[in-house]
Amino acid sequence: MNDKTLPGIEELRRRRKQALEKTEKAVSARPEQYRQIKRLVEDVLARPVEISEYYRIARDLSRLLEQLNASSPGSLFAYYHENIAPERKGDVRYFKMMCTDLRNQIHHLDQFRRSRHNIRIVQ
Repeated sequence: MNDKTLPGIEELRRRRKQALEKTEKAVSARPEQYRQIKRLVEDVLARPVEISEYYRIARDLSRLLEQLNASSPGSLFAYYHENIAPERKGDVRYFKMMCTDLRNQIHHLDQFRRSRHNIRIVQ
């Protein structure tokens, strides 16, 4: 038997919130790189990517992800950098899937960021 127990739902929620906070910090530190990542991901998902373009796009995207993660280690960008970079675990067969998942995480991150900031109109 394994003495290690699986984390409960509250522990998983705490970890998720912690990762989102670190990711938000990374985005705040490097907003231009974040915008570039969003543009690259949308471009990849909007059209077919030729194999000749894959390595350049994947390297550019992984470089941006690495920069964001460097400004706040432990962010969600670490996972995507590791799994998109061709010189690491990145694989052309899973590139679009990883970009789709990254886009979904970006969407959740943007929702998280909006929920934390109360914006009021002052007249």
